[in-house]
Amino acid sequence: MSENYRMILVDDEDDVRGRILSKINPESGFEVVGKAGNGYDALELIEKYKPHVVLTDIKMPFINGIELARIIRRDYPTTKVAFISGYDEFDFAYKAIELKVVSYLMKPVTSEDIDAFLEKLKVVLDQEFDFLSKSQLIHQKYNESIPMLINSYLSSYRFKGSLSKNDISHLEQYGINLDDGNYLIGMIGFDIEADINNSEETKVFIGSLFEKVFNSFSYHHHFLIPEGLVFVIEDKKIKNGSDIDAELYEIIKYAEEYRQTTLDIGISKILHQFSEYPNACRESEKALRHSKYFNMGQIIYYNDIEEKEYKHILIDESALTEFEYVLKYGDKKDIQDNITNILNLSSQGEKRYILDPQLLIIKLANSLINFAASINVDVSDVIKGNMIEEMLKLNDVQELKTYIYDAILNMRKKNVKSQVDKTEKIVEEVYTYIEKNFADSNISLETITSELNISVSYLSMLLKKRKGVTFNKELIKYRMEKAKEMLRFSNEKIVNIAKMVGYNEVYYFSHSFKKYEGLSPKEFRNNA
Repeated sequence: MSENYRMILVDDEDDVRGRILSKINPESGFEVVGKAGNGYDALELIEKYKPHVVLTDIKMPFINGIELARIIRRDYPTTKVAFISGYDEFDFAYKAIELKVVSYLMKPVTSEDIDAFLEKLKVVLDQEFDFLSKSQLIHQKYNESIPMLINSYLSSYRFKGSLSKNDISHLEQYGINLDDGNYLIGMIGFDIEADINNSEETKVFIGSLFEKVFNSFSYHHHFLIPEGLVFVIEDKKIKNGSDIDAELYEIIKYAEEYRQTTLDIGISKILHQFSEYPNACRESEKALRHSKYFNMGQIIYYNDIEEKEYKHILIDESALTEFEYVLKYGDKKDIQDNITNILNLSSQGEKRYILDPQLLIIKLANSLINFAASINVDVSDVIKGNMIEEMLKLNDVQELKTYIYDAILNMRKKNVKSQVDKTEKIVEEVYTYIEKNFADSNISLETITSELNISVSYLSMLLKKRKGVTFNKELIKYRMEKAKEMLRFSNEKIVNIAKMVGYNEVYYFSHSFKKYEGLSPKEFRNNA
C-alpha cells in the first residue's frame, strides 16, 4: 500500500499514549490519526477515521479493551485490533484469540517491541490489501474459476426435487463429506451496472471473501451462478440462521469498501440431511428475492418470510404456472406482457389454451388469491365484492387485463405499506424502550434487539436509514436531556442525577454531559 496505514491509540493514561507515540518510527508505514482516553471516545474516532488498526489498553474505565474489541469485531470487521496491557492473565489472552486480535503487547513496551509489532502487522495488512485491491490478482482468480461455472454438480442439483444417494455419492467421490449435520444454504446477489467482465470479477471477489470469512467452519463451498453466488456451509456450532450474522455482515462491509458493491443475501432454514439441498436452494433464492422487493435489510432468513401452506387449485397449463411466478417476481412490464399472453383471445392459435373462458377466470382469480396470501395481504382489503363475479361482469378482454393488472399492483402496494408500517413500529418501539429503560446502566443495542427479537445489523440499518442516527447516540441524547431537566428543576445532587440517568460513575456522567452540552453539570445548573 503506497499510503501509511491509519492507527488509533487508546489508553486512559496520557503519558502512556505519548510514550507509545514517540516510539513509532515515521518510516514504519503507520500513521497515528487519533488518540483516545477511553472506549467511548475511541468508537467516535473509529467512525470518523476508519482506521486500519486500533492499539488499545485492556483495563480502561467505561468500556474495557475486551469489550471495545468485541464492538469493533462486530461493527468494523475490516479494522484490526491489538492489545497492550500490563495484565498477563490467560483469560485476557484467550479472549484476544477469540476476538481475532492481531497482537498482544506487554507494558512497558520498548522501541524494539513496537518495531517488531509494526513490521509483522504491516506484512499482514500488505497481504490483505493485495488480496482485496490488486485487479490483476482478482482477474487471475476469475480465469481460474471459469471451470467452476461449467458442469458444476451443485449448480445443476439446485433444480432437482431432492437428492438421491447416487447424487450424493457423485459429490462425495470428490472428497466432500456430506454426512448428516447442520447445513445452511445461502445465495448472494448484487446489482450489476457494468460490463460482464467486471460483474463476473466481482462475483469471484465475493467468492474469495466467502472462503476467507468461513475458513474456520467444518465445511464451506461456493459456486457462481448468473445471478450471483450460492454457498453451502456446515458446522455443529450452527443452531439457527442468525448464528452466521457476523460473518455475513463482514462480507457485506468488505464488498462495500473494496468493490463499491451492495450485497443482498438470502439464507435457507437449517437442513440436517444433504438430500434436502435443492429445496434449501429454493428457500435461499426466495429469501433473496424478498430482499429486493420487501424492506427487510440486506440479510434475509427464510424463517422470517416463510408463509403458511395453502392448498392450491392444480393448474397444469404452463402459461398459468408462469403467471403465478411473474406475480411475485416480475416487474410491471413482465406482468403486463404475461397477462396479455394469457388473455390473448384474438387468435385461433391461442384459443387452444383457453377452452372455457369462465374456467380461465376462476383459475386467474385463484392465482391472485394465492399471490395475496403469499405476501400476507387480505384480498378483501384490495378488491371489493366477489372477485370472480366482478371479473365475469367485464365487457371485454382489455377491461379484464386492466382489472387484473390494477389488482396485482394494489396488492403489492398494500404489502409494501405493511412492511413500511412494521419498520416504523420497530423504530417507535426502540424509542419507547429508551424512554422506559434509560436509567438502566446496562441498556445496550444487544439488550433491545433481544427484547424485540431482531438482529443487531437489522436494527442498526433501520435506525440509520429511518433516522440517520445510531442507537448509542439516541440513548446519550435522551439521557442528557433528562439530566438537563433534573439539573434545571430539582435540587438532587449531581451524583444522584448521574445514577438516575443510567451512569454508575459520576465522572463519566460529567465527561459525557460536558461533551454534549459544552458545560459541566455544575456550570449548567448555575447558569440555568
